[in-house]
Amino acid sequence: MSEPEPSEFERYIDEHGWKVSTGEYDYEELSPPEWFTELDREICVLLGHGFIFTPSLIAKNIERPRSSVSRRLNTLEAGGIVEKVERGHYKLTEEGYARLLQRVTREGPEGERNWYTIKIPSPEEIQESNEE
Repeated sequence: MSEPEPSEFERYIDEHGWKVSTGEYDYEELSPPEWFTELDREICVLLGHGFIFTPSLIAKNIERPRSSVSRRLNTLEAGGIVEKVERGHYKLTEEGYARLLQRVTREGPEGERNWYTIKIPSPEEIQESNEE
């Protein structure tokens, strides 16, 4: 049984990678905020893929109460991690990407090169990095 042909989108991502913009923010100088919770991490995992979601869709995808998700989105918005793009629709900001971005070196199709991935740290990882 052969595998299905990759979509045009999948071919583009394979060739060019997934690009996110950190704008004027230097990801090497920023780290996640100290107040970042496990629920914040779960929300940012979804939004870190470039999606725009409503609190209801986020809650459904991470199986959490919508009211809890809405409260944390307000906190994340006040902290500059997410922004409301229109009434009730949120996305990760450039600062949010910068705070959660991590460089990793991986073997690629043309040898070793730097890749970038969205690192969504756990609250424990944030605490450990703040102690260092």
